[in-house]
Amino acid sequence: MNLKVDLIRADELGDGERAVWRSFVAADKAYDSPFFWPDFTEIAGQVVPDARVAVFHRDGQIVGFFPYQMRGRAAQPLAAPMNDYHGLILAPGQQRPLLAAIPGFLEAETLRVNGWVPADYGGPNAQVLMASLPDGWDAYFAERMQSHTKFFKDKERARRSLARDRGGEVWTEVDVRDPARLDELIAWKRDQYQRTGRHDVFACGWTVDVLKALMAADRPDFGAALAILWAGDRPAALEFSLYGGSRYHFWFPSYAADAARCSPGILLSQDTMRLKAPEGFSVFDFGFAGEFYKKYFCNKEDWVTEKVVYRSAWRKMAHTALDRVSVGPAKALTGSLRRRWAVVEACETTTVGRLRGAASSAAAGLDRLASHSQSGAA
Repeated sequence: MNLKVDLIRADELGDGERAVWRSFVAADKAYDSPFFWPDFTEIAGQVVPDARVAVFHRDGQIVGFFPYQMRGRAAQPLAAPMNDYHGLILAPGQQRPLLAAIPGFLEAETLRVNGWVPADYGGPNAQVLMASLPDGWDAYFAERMQSHTKFFKDKERARRSLARDRGGEVWTEVDVRDPARLDELIAWKRDQYQRTGRHDVFACGWTVDVLKALMAADRPDFGAALAILWAGDRPAALEFSLYGGSRYHFWFPSYAADAARCSPGILLSQDTMRLKAPEGFSVFDFGFAGEFYKKYFCNKEDWVTEKVVYRSAWRKMAHTALDRVSVGPAKALTGSLRRRWAVVEACETTTVGRLRGAASSAAAGLDRLASHSQSGAA
């Protein structure tokens, strides 16, 4: 029998459906990330505008789920652009539909994915990095110290420098669920977005509400919390993380400007792993590769798919035609503007918000192109 798909609001999932979902996640290691847990969809789906779930049936049985949000005629992963991993959550042994078929199932014109699991749907693919601690923190850190002695010794010197600069002890607090501290982290991130010319993902409001809802919904095996690196009587670094089962996902980090030279974010990640590993967390997910420090912590990698899937052939042709005519800096600008627009489209749910975000993103992209041209001319 052909696949049948029901499209429901995220808050319409029943207890039975959530139980089936949990059984699918438990049966496949590919779904280890807390982003795949029904708890994430249940909690975030109460806040995310136009949040939905596609429920796949075959022969009268549920065989899969896909949580998503609609922005106009575009389908996106639920809670995008903050969602790091997504994909079809299928029953064991089920054949996966073609990625090209999914926009049709969702009654959408496009589907934008940036962390699609698994990565064998066709590229471009992106690398993600994790620290695996099967034998606990002590064994893991002993191996890391042996492999990267200079790096970790440098960080301990940075810790001592931070203590001198702040005139007080440096220590880490985990499992913090203080809304005021979350507000402090968000303020730091918003300042960072402004300084770097990136779209402010928290300006739309609902993204803040998602983090607060996840932090408030502390459950026995799933939740979200802050970790704080204290130096003296003030935070030097904050990080909001998501966890489920044995996996801990580092999510939103930031640090105080006056502590930047002492690598407070790196110290916080290290301390968080040391404190949380004894609780049963054996995989710490650092997300997408890129930042230099991750290679010193991570001993495991995986791959995810980044792609825009078009329902109609003419949309796909227009997309590829633009890529073909763009060369050099213009090609880089085209790619940058697309990525910036994807963030704006996901965050902003009003026409005014999208126009404002698009204008800001275009200006930032043109500034970048001008800087590139000037450096090339020099």
